[in-house]
Amino acid sequence: MNMRQTIFAALRGDPELVPKVRHALRERIEEKDGPAATMVQAAEALEPVIADAVRKRPSKMGKLGLRSAHLIAGLAAQDARSNRRLARIARGSSVGIVFVDVAGFTTFTAREGDEAAIRLINALDRMIQRKVREVQGECVKHLGDGFLLAFPSASQAVRGAVELTNAVKQRRANDHDFDVSLRVAVHAGEPLIEGDDLLGHDVNLTARLLDHCKPDQILVSEAAKELAERRLRKIRFGRRKMVKIRGLSTKVAVHPVLT
Repeated sequence: MNMRQTIFAALRGDPELVPKVRHALRERIEEKDGPAATMVQAAEALEPVIADAVRKRPSKMGKLGLRSAHLIAGLAAQDARSNRRLARIARGSSVGIVFVDVAGFTTFTAREGDEAAIRLINALDRMIQRKVREVQGECVKHLGDGFLLAFPSASQAVRGAVELTNAVKQRRANDHDFDVSLRVAVHAGEPLIEGDDLLGHDVNLTARLLDHCKPDQILVSEAAKELAERRLRKIRFGRRKMVKIRGLSTKVAVHPVLT
């Protein structure tokens, strides 16, 4: 069970923890005047919440095996492994950067409720982890209904995006409870690695490409397309268009993937 699955197990075991966890993390982020530097800091913020839950419901929480010290140790180990994988991915001249977003997730949550939304995101997370690793990529982080992925090359990023989108479509066709449509943006650049995170202009640009993605669409920057298309003989790209990116004075050229 990885770090995020462990925390979700705790939340499913005691739904009253959800608002407490949200408050604890928000306080920690505000204290640091920005995103927490590492997941260990997040674990420290969660420690008193989980410890209090164990005191109040020892039998129920004890079954989950959640001891704060163990949780923090696991987070630190996973953080180090993730950092090594990101360093390996970034050894090339450019990194394939992918942002994945669940289209209509707010509407789904309002209609089906928080528990159904968590189940949906858990199922999607397992699928993303599996598909990303198949293409030698890394799931850098997961924020709500969004995922940041990294790949050793632009071609692997595009291939990973296509395989993930196709897998989601197939699962949706066979499972009516899996009501998921993805919006996926792909770019290539040289992001900064800080701990287990990717930062910098290229990451921000990729995230903002999502503003122009439709449900079930993969949008690829021209920079990523030029690097990837020589290796992707079976993947076709649509016509070039220019889009306005928030925060930039010039437009950016993008291409939809034709699936």
